[in-house]
Amino acid sequence: MEESNPFSPTFPVNPKYFANRKDILSSFRKSFDRSKKTERPTPDNIAILGDCGVGKTSVLRKFEAIALEEFKDRKVFSAIIGFTPISCNSFNSIFQKVVDEISGNFVTNTPVTTEMRNEIKDWRTKSIGAGTKAESEGAKRDESATRIFRDALIELWKILEKRGIDTGLLMLDDAHYLIIGCPDALSEIRTLFQELPKNGCNFILCITGRGDIFSDVKGHNGIFATFFNIKYTLNPFKLNEVRDALLTPLKMSGLDLTVNESVIEKIHDLTMGCPVFINFIMRELVCLKEKGRITLGDFEKNYRTIITSMGAERFQSDFSIASSKEREILLAMSKLSDRFSPSDISIKDARSHLRFLIKKGLIVKHERGKYSLYHPFFKEYLRSLGDK
Repeated sequence: MEESNPFSPTFPVNPKYFANRKDILSSFRKSFDRSKKTERPTPDNIAILGDCGVGKTSVLRKFEAIALEEFKDRKVFSAIIGFTPISCNSFNSIFQKVVDEISGNFVTNTPVTTEMRNEIKDWRTKSIGAGTKAESEGAKRDESATRIFRDALIELWKILEKRGIDTGLLMLDDAHYLIIGCPDALSEIRTLFQELPKNGCNFILCITGRGDIFSDVKGHNGIFATFFNIKYTLNPFKLNEVRDALLTPLKMSGLDLTVNESVIEKIHDLTMGCPVFINFIMRELVCLKEKGRITLGDFEKNYRTIITSMGAERFQSDFSIASSKEREILLAMSKLSDRFSPSDISIKDARSHLRFLIKKGLIVKHERGKYSLYHPFFKEYLRSLGDK
């Protein structure tokens, strides 16, 4: 029986359609295997770094599937907490986000009883209440707030351990947002996760973030180099990896559809191997041609439709997170060469806004003071706005 379209750029890749990234998946399997529950646990901590759209969240989903499905002798509890700038206004708001996501979106390979669900709901209520009280007393990012966060996770572990859980997998997605509204947050989280094993808690911490996340942490001094003993940077796909990313989902979903090599090469060139844009293009192509063979003619005939859809779903949102001044600067950048210097931008005080555009992931800084928009597709979208 044929399944629905396996390509979805607005959601992480379904783990059964996951392709590539063999090195980091192998590292995770080894890491998970050695992070077994002992009297004094020594769980590994993992950092996955990379640009927006390179597939970090999909890797976390694959980690979760591996932990739950492949390690039959382990009882696993997993939760993925996705951050946004608005959820990181204070250390307490970060804490509440973590507690909410754990309570509402956890998965486990053990039977989930009504009693367990009720205990976790009660845990959420008590934890958030303690955090709110601490914040009202002025403890936003100090030792007291960190202690409440730590104690909440210790209490969670007690609930899980009673039900035979031996490994917890807590994953903080887009952790670079933590340090925008709360510069000390990542350091505080590192501190509390260092203390958890002393209390018998076997939580593996995984985070994802932009490649510069640790350099932005106030006074980091290399402390994360030892805490995250596995650090892996995701790069865009090479041609053979683009091929796998296209063909594996088609095969696994049972769709009677093949893709000409010339189309694969074209997609690789245009997307620069960025997984999110590969999924955008393939979703549209599969919708337009559910059976048979996708030729270069099919691709070229539908290219404008694909780009229009991409603009409405992705780039409009990207553009909206910029301030009015930043939007003016972005539009000016779209008229420049692919790589430009700040002096090329004919907007007053443009240079002072560049670091904010970098933090929002809208531009990239290269060597020797050169910059570019984060992807040619985004540049094409901005140019289309300027033409209106």
